Amino acid sequence: MWKDEHGIDTIPLKLVVYLVLVGIIIALTAIGLKNAGPPMDGALMERQLGGVKSGIELMQSGYARDLSDPYAATGNIRSFDLVLPERLEYLSFGVDPDPDNNGILNDTPPGLVTDNGDVIYYKLRGDGKRLIKLQDLIHIREGELVEGRWLSRSVDGLGQAVVLTGGSRSVTFELVYDRGTTYTLSHLRDNLNVYINPNSTGGLSHGLLVSVNPDSFPADDVTDGRVTVQLVDSQGRWVHEMGKTVNLTSSRGNLSIVQLVTNAHGSGSVMLTSGELGLGVVTAQSPGLHNGTGEVAFTPPPLVIKFNEWINSSTNTDPDAELIAQFQIEHNTSYSITMTGWATEAHWPLMPDEWAIGSIEIDGVVLDKIEVTSGSRIDVPFGDVLLDAGHHTLGVTMINDFNYPIFGDRNLYVEQVEFS
Repeated sequence: MWKDEHGIDTIPLKLVVYLVLVGIIIALTAIGLKNAGPPMDGALMERQLGGVKSGIELMQSGYARDLSDPYAATGNIRSFDLVLPERLEYLSFGVDPDPDNNGILNDTPPGLVTDNGDVIYYKLRGDGKRLIKLQDLIHIREGELVEGRWLSRSVDGLGQAVVLTGGSRSVTFELVYDRGTTYTLSHLRDNLNVYINPNSTGGLSHGLLVSVNPDSFPADDVTDGRVTVQLVDSQGRWVHEMGKTVNLTSSRGNLSIVQLVTNAHGSGSVMLTSGELGLGVVTAQSPGLHNGTGEVAFTPPPLVIKFNEWINSSTNTDPDAELIAQFQIEHNTSYSITMTGWATEAHWPLMPDEWAIGSIEIDGVVLDKIEVTSGSRIDVPFGDVLLDAGHHTLGVTMINDFNYPIFGDRNLYVEQVEFS
């Protein structure tokens, strides 16, 4: 009986080939899965940060909270929920936290010019750092919560970036305004000091910004205001450039100096006084830059005439029952008149109470007659008057004296009369 045993030797060989092929497939699959992590992490970060970039750029057109006003409403605000992979070394909003590439995030050498808040950086372990550029007008800053308000955080006078180092995080940004610049402020404080250098100009010097604080003060040759000049670029952003010479003039008043040199922040200030009323225009000029101007109102110096006396009768019964004062003013101007004092009330039986009525005269002309309806200190406005420079006479009287022991005594106490 004949048998075909030829295939007996070939079956194990086929089996081995099949097993080898399966092993190769499994190995390739394992290698592929192992190497899938890095590109997946990068894609995840790019997708999330693309949404953050769009959101931050869109919020720039909204309302910005003024950090100098403790009662200002919250600015335009947006929150971003981020899933950060385990391979993430850092995610930084505003600046490169490791510009010298030594792996230490808070050792940036002082004075090194860094980014100006218009960038997002991230780095995955095993990869190079990645940059996402934002619009130039964006200035991201780290915030800190101070007495219930988010304010810009600084260390040694330097604004800080926001740095995240792993885990799923929610980051909130608010649009705020601070001394001429709009910032995108984080409602989050990290544990790193990663600074944004003030010498990062964001642009070249283009013009001069002039401001006077306060923008209105008395023209008494004593009270002064501070004139501040700031270098700005073509978009109005502050430029931090030291050593620029700026010449100053004012259409009214006297400047403490007429030339200044900008400091490291690109700014400088002088003092201004005036003995002349009216609107003053301060002009700043520097070679190669557009001029800057600022306005200030020089107002009449307040005049306060003190009496601290009672008026106990009216002039129709007592010609001496009038408070009289002489005064002089230096300018032709309009004043608002306010009397400060209090009164007593009295009345006939079955008649309503009546307080003392005060009358103010200037140079024999009655300004007004007003009832002083308070037994404690009160300011009573008597209206406005236009006066010429020179000498004037002020008279204060009570026109409705009443004094009966049973029914009461009506009197007027005049503490002062103020011209403002």
